[in-house]
Amino acid sequence: MKIDADKEFGSRECPGCAMDVPENNNRCPICGYEFPNPTPRQKHMKLWGALIMLAIFLIVILRLL
Repeated sequence: MKIDADKEFGSRECPGCAMDVPENNNRCPICGYEFPNPTPRQKHMKLWGALIMLAIFLIVILRLL
């Protein structure tokens, strides 16, 4: 996979040493902590969770009208 060197990525905190690590890095350069890669099932569950929350939000809004 080719990564655009000019693109700015967000950062996430390493649970091992609390350093900010760019989101495109899978390993902390300080302590070597390896961030877990989400499985396809986890990605789908995240999507379904978001869709369910959206549906609940819409139901609540429609009941208030």
